[in-house]
Amino acid sequence: MDFNVLNDCENFHRRDFLRVGMLSFLGLSLSQYYSLADQAPQKAKEPAGKTTGTADSVILVWLAGGPSHLDTWDIKPNAPLEIRGNATPIETKAKGIQIASYFPKTAQQMDKITIVRSMTSPAAAHEIGTHYLLTGFLPLPGFAVPSYGAVASKLLGPRSALPPYISVQQPGAEMGAGFLGAALNPFCPGGDPASGDFQVRDLEQPGGMTPQKFDRRKSLRETIDNTFKQYEAGNDTPKAVDSFYNRAYTLLSSQEARAAFDLRKEKEETRNAYGRHTFGQSLLLSRRLVETGVRFVTCTIGGWDMHSNVHNSMAGTGGVFDQSFAALIADLAQRGMLERTLVVVMGEFGRTPIINKDGGRDHHPRVFSTLLAGGGVRGGNVVGSSDARGIEPASDPVKPEDLAATIYHCLGLDYSQSISSPDGVRITLARGGTHIRQALA
Repeated sequence: MDFNVLNDCENFHRRDFLRVGMLSFLGLSLSQYYSLADQAPQKAKEPAGKTTGTADSVILVWLAGGPSHLDTWDIKPNAPLEIRGNATPIETKAKGIQIASYFPKTAQQMDKITIVRSMTSPAAAHEIGTHYLLTGFLPLPGFAVPSYGAVASKLLGPRSALPPYISVQQPGAEMGAGFLGAALNPFCPGGDPASGDFQVRDLEQPGGMTPQKFDRRKSLRETIDNTFKQYEAGNDTPKAVDSFYNRAYTLLSSQEARAAFDLRKEKEETRNAYGRHTFGQSLLLSRRLVETGVRFVTCTIGGWDMHSNVHNSMAGTGGVFDQSFAALIADLAQRGMLERTLVVVMGEFGRTPIINKDGGRDHHPRVFSTLLAGGGVRGGNVVGSSDARGIEPASDPVKPEDLAATIYHCLGLDYSQSISSPDGVRITLARGGTHIRQALA
């Protein structure tokens, strides 16, 4: 038989029919399959573990809504009441560094943290600011720039059976892979990690799918693939899809990968330390994922868009963040993981220095603060400053491009290198940015 006639006019191979029949237990739709077939990267040499940088992994904690720098890490106790508000300073474990009293537990970890008090951006809208901070680029019309996690996934590859890029909460478009393609979008486990019945979607095999059936399907696919390989010589697409399917099989069959999502394996005191709420258990899950080899994890806590009653809002949202974030830093340090795990805490902008008529603060991107810890970052350190009223940078302004350069630098990536879109448009990873040298040990 002439196997060449098995291709129709659209070059649809018989092996594609077999793959499509297998999609149900791999959790993929037909459209996803073709997206992956078109966009899956070529199989590359996978790193054994450590990068050439100071960090192997990143945990990015996203404070959605834009936290007030004046009520968190850059308080102004000597400013007029309408600026300083109700925030009062407390000493920290880092001599000479004060933060707001809403964060007593974080204060005890400040010897491991750098505060960047001179972040600055022109973007005062949520969507634009979010995109800018999560990619290092202001939005470009009709051009989807990839996020840090997608770039790290593309250039560094996986470290284990788990996907290299995971978003604990459902990610927004700004956390996606942009023009790098859907294959590099973050995996999202779905569900609430604080729930007693938390279960990762698509990681459990369907009912009736025994290990024996699973292995038989894998073997059948390999047999058909081997038959057709000689007729697909020179075609890179099947090789790319083969790489994707091999990873999918590994993920589904890996006990280590499945165990990483099982928070029941943690001691009760550890779970309590992080907090028995969604954010606390999400941060604990983030630590477990990094510990199992995930390159880049994002974890989100909302509630920072405090246009009214900022004091009570900070007491609530700030208290939740304080417990969980301090537990994460202490836990990473105790396990010897902080040295190789970069932790980034940020939102899309800061808040206005003047408290409004509703007792809140409005959007203010001209100066705000971020936190960095671990992964080669100096502890007990402050970079830059804002002016006396927290209106704009007074020294060492840091742009989102500089923050992007710092993340890539810590991961051992040359942030002056370029990546290309499918249309041939090239972008530099941190265009015009320079890593924040004062923040690094």
